[in-house]
Amino acid sequence: MRDRFGPELDRAAAHHHGDVKAAERELKTRVRRFGKLNLRALAPTEREQYVTQWTDLQAKFVESPGVAVAQANRLLSHLAAELGYPADSHARQVEALSVRHPGRVDGMRQLHLAAQRAAEGGGTVEEMRQAFVAGRLLFEELLVTYSQDEGADKSVARHLERVPQQRSIDRTRSLG
Repeated sequence: MRDRFGPELDRAAAHHHGDVKAAERELKTRVRRFGKLNLRALAPTEREQYVTQWTDLQAKFVESPGVAVAQANRLLSHLAAELGYPADSHARQVEALSVRHPGRVDGMRQLHLAAQRAAEGGGTVEEMRQAFVAGRLLFEELLVTYSQDEGADKSVARHLERVPQQRSIDRTRSLG
């Protein structure tokens, strides 16, 4: 179980107050429930549309981090649903994703939490940035894993690398 689930096993054990056996039972239940989902691959044009949308959100983050995080959260959830993961609740979608993407699924949790905090007027820009990056890692993994295109990993990485890095602005100096 440790080899397959890694950090997801640790997270489940923490949820069960350190009881590793209970965590293993939970993960086995997830595998039975979601291991045979009928998932579909994205056509190259669909993948490119998702990449373009994410790229736009990355650029938007500089000026409106809360808005960008909320939209990235929705986009990631929509992508997962389009691939065939449950769309009825965030919790079920995360559980289902954890079966095949245990090393990256926490990115969805972080992005969702950051979006909730931003909607309530909380969370720092740094917390939102970290959540955005973690969400992006899952986003990329989903695009590459469920692509009809053999060169998807290089194509996705090449496209997302074109986004300019965030610039820090010295807001203390006068514009005049």
